[in-house]
Amino acid sequence: RQTSSPENVLNKVQANEEEERLNRELELTTKERNELTDRLLYVTGGSMSKSPYFRPNPFYENLKIKEKEVMSLLHNLDTKNIEHREKFQELKKEINFYR
Repeated sequence: RQTSSPENVLNKVQANEEEERLNRELELTTKERNELTDRLLYVTGGSMSKSPYFRPNPFYENLKIKEKEVMSLLHNLDTKNIEHREKFQELKKEINFYR
């Protein structure tokens, strides 16, 4: 009857250590992939909403709504500015006429 040699025990220990190392590496890779997916969703503005990993960000949605409101306000101010500038030009011409 043969007993297991020290070499076989060492190989099993090395195999277990290698398995643990690979498991840790897999966990880190999975975590990194999830973080990169979140970043990609943020950068693309959620256009990947059909992705199975999609998690909507309520802060981003609120920011998007506020941006639309601000852009609408800015557009209204621009149009009013143009109207007032035209009116000012007309009044300036009228003043010059009466001088």
